[in-house]
Amino acid sequence: MEPTSDTQKPNQEDAKKHAIYAVDLAKKLADGKRPGVLATVDENGRPHLRWMATVSLQEYPLLYTITSPQSRKIEQINKNPNVSWMFSNDEMTVVVNISGKARIETDFAKINRVWKLLEDKSKAYFLSIATDGPGFAVIETEVEEIECVAAKYDFRVLAQGGDIHAAQESH
Repeated sequence: MEPTSDTQKPNQEDAKKHAIYAVDLAKKLADGKRPGVLATVDENGRPHLRWMATVSLQEYPLLYTITSPQSRKIEQINKNPNVSWMFSNDEMTVVVNISGKARIETDFAKINRVWKLLEDKSKAYFLSIATDGPGFAVIETEVEEIECVAAKYDFRVLAQGGDIHAAQESH
């Protein structure tokens, strides 16, 4: 696949191929076997980043993670749902950035389904802390944009909006 520069716009067929590639790569890197970085924005517009080790992109274009119900990120997402995620391969030569809108899931059936989707919960350390309410909260991110970058190879693929949904339909 040919890389695209910021000034070179792919045609519609190339855009769909790029989107399929970006989605496939995102699914491989956000597979729950490696951590990702979640960025939220606080009430003052400052970004906050944190490692998130328990994630699933199996129900693409929805990305799920769990967190402590008392975490600051829940309040930040409720006030500003714009989030970004970053994942990389083990060598850190390929980086996938995922942007979208997040929300805190409240439907009990969906919370149970997400719990079952998450294969490795061993790094969800907050689960061992006693709470008055539920032991975890589910963050659902609807993917709006995926950018794949391999700087070593001067490679960049960007998939947005309709291209992302076209990629989903072709699977």
